[in-house]
Amino acid sequence: MSVQVDWARIPINIKSTNKSKLVELLNYLKEKGLKKHSIIMPNRESGGYLFFIYDNINKKDLDKWITEGE
Repeated sequence: MSVQVDWARIPINIKSTNKSKLVELLNYLKEKGLKKHSIIMPNRESGGYLFFIYDNINKKDLDKWITEGE
């Protein structure tokens, strides 16, 4: 499973079965200025892992990492 972003939820949910991919993505977003986010935690609903974003983020930065960073 690649990284999935649920833009429809508030806060934004970012999910993956690969925890290290989420760590890489979160570090990238922090470099881009992200400050308000949850820790990466197990996804109890569907397995894998997720974290929440409580801050405004640039969708282009996130899309760029997903297409180039994976």
